Amino acid sequence: MSLGKVKNIFFKYFKVWWIPILLYLIPLMAFQLGEVLKSDSIINFSLMLFFLNIIGNIVSAIVQIVIKKWYFLIPQILISGFLFVFVSIIFTFSPPDYYGVNKEIPKDIEIYEPLEKEPTENDFGKFDLVLASSFQPGIYIYFTNYKSTEKGNFYIKAFEVTSNDHLSADRMKIKSKVNVENLESKLYSGEIMIYEGSWGDKYGARIELWFEPLNGSKDYKITERNYIVEGWMR
Repeated sequence: MSLGKVKNIFFKYFKVWWIPILLYLIPLMAFQLGEVLKSDSIINFSLMLFFLNIIGNIVSAIVQIVIKKWYFLIPQILISGFLFVFVSIIFTFSPPDYYGVNKEIPKDIEIYEPLEKEPTENDFGKFDLVLASSFQPGIYIYFTNYKSTEKGNFYIKAFEVTSNDHLSADRMKIKSKVNVENLESKLYSGEIMIYEGSWGDKYGARIELWFEPLNGSKDYKITERNYIVEGWMR
């Protein structure tokens, strides 16, 4: 294709009012393809195309005013605005997340399923940490019988076992904190939510129990244990 033809197509995109509207079909079809293939990268690419086309529609609307066809900018702005709100609602309340789809659970590591009940002493074994399922997939209750020698807070860090991705790093520490006010032996419990992935897409995670001393000393890891988890669907 010659440079002249490329320029002609480029300028036609902005001058012919219905072309930018019609081209919304491309990101919409790319999004559907990403849903079928369960690919976050394709879905992210479709979003990039969608927002680029919104910018193109705005520029085209300005062009319509310049060439004195301002009435064509009305369908451009209305359709672009509707699609922007529609897509924003989808990605705010039910964003697709296929993080766990192509993850493999390694066969050469010791890994456990979360319990379906509160643990007994036998469930701890050589660990000071047990994970149990809660009322929804992706939400878990952790238990520890570790006897602290100082006051502070237990909390959890979680990492995907094959990539070492830090899961829900920006909120898990705050969400999972459990205060230790006295030093007597007891069973402590707290809640964690894993946001990466969707229901049914299971993968391996290394669940680490950490302690934050009240005296300001450096946080330290107590123990870790591998579990099969899935993400919470928002």
